[in-house]
Amino acid sequence: MKKFIDKIQILGIFSITQTVFQIGTVMIMAVSALAGQSIAPSPESASLPISFVILGTLLGLVPASRIMKWKGSKFGLLTGTVIGIFGAALASYAMYERNFLLFSVAHLLYGFHQAFVQYLRFVAMESVPTHDRASALSWILIAGIPAAFLGPLAGLHGIQLIPNAMYLGCYIILILSLSLQFVFISFLPTPSKPTNEAHTIETESSPREAVRPLSYHIKNFGLWVSVLATAFSFGLMAMLMSAVPVAMKTHGHAMHASTTVLQWHVLGMYIPSFFSGQLVRKMTAPYLILLGIFVMGLESFAALQGTEFLPFAVALILLGIGWNFMYVGGTNLLVEQYHPSEKNSIQAINDTIVYSMAILSTYSAGYLENKIGWLRLNLVSIPFLVLITIFIIVYIERNRRKLKVYG
Repeated sequence: MKKFIDKIQILGIFSITQTVFQIGTVMIMAVSALAGQSIAPSPESASLPISFVILGTLLGLVPASRIMKWKGSKFGLLTGTVIGIFGAALASYAMYERNFLLFSVAHLLYGFHQAFVQYLRFVAMESVPTHDRASALSWILIAGIPAAFLGPLAGLHGIQLIPNAMYLGCYIILILSLSLQFVFISFLPTPSKPTNEAHTIETESSPREAVRPLSYHIKNFGLWVSVLATAFSFGLMAMLMSAVPVAMKTHGHAMHASTTVLQWHVLGMYIPSFFSGQLVRKMTAPYLILLGIFVMGLESFAALQGTEFLPFAVALILLGIGWNFMYVGGTNLLVEQYHPSEKNSIQAINDTIVYSMAILSTYSAGYLENKIGWLRLNLVSIPFLVLITIFIIVYIERNRRKLKVYG
């Protein structure tokens, strides 16, 4: 019973920390494109700040991994949060001065902060026994539910918070949110580092834990399946989510309508986390990914029904659910592909690919929405979904054959 209570307390702290982090992230997604559009030199540049967030995350992945390995996860999370506070302060100044270049650079710093904090999900999964990893990931994802309401709400209240400086208040709120994040991270448990002697004994007694060469992982088909499932789900979700505020404004919807749609989208992203941990255990990760692909396909169909509020809302809810299933399935499949001693390098490779896809997606979002429109933009996902479906089917068939040979 005591172990269960301790586990709940630990995961509760992780979940609260993730909630505060997600409030800032959701608000950024809700207002950055519109804020950027208000000071950008051209409409096609509106989504550039969001692309810079993801670019900053990509650039920060390796430094974040190295710092957390060298000084510990807690130190790394605190360091990243300080960088985020500085980025939010710079964004506030840039918004006041209406300097789009400086505004984009500020988002780059915020993305660099995200490179550190996005490791929170792995830290949480590693803080519990192996059989509880899926539940730990669900705790992290569930944190997005309150953020779904508070993030857009903060954005709405921040728009007019500072007279004569629209959207500036949003970034003031972001500074406060990041400061609160810093406080909660300071309460996270500090994992104990194994001594060199203990590590040597563990390595000698468990040869399977030895670090395998990179060439082994490159040839590991399961690793590529997990990486591509996560990358495609993240990239497609980021592309459509970042395009929504601009697309809805183009089709005559008010800011309140687009924030409501984003709220329902974020709920779609995180409410399935109440049961996706159990689903991945019952269905296995590959089949959960396939379910996510099917829901993503339904999103495209829903979006093609029109540009009224309801098609936007239904499409974004389905997008969130599909992302959750693909992301949870992909992440759980990923942790099965490496030994604990290999986690830093493999997680960095995974996130580098994932965020590279997201950069391409968000950078394309503003341009494509402006050139081909919202309806056609939703068709872009179809080839990617077909490709990952083929990968998953091949992976399942390979595993089935292995079980026949060795079973």
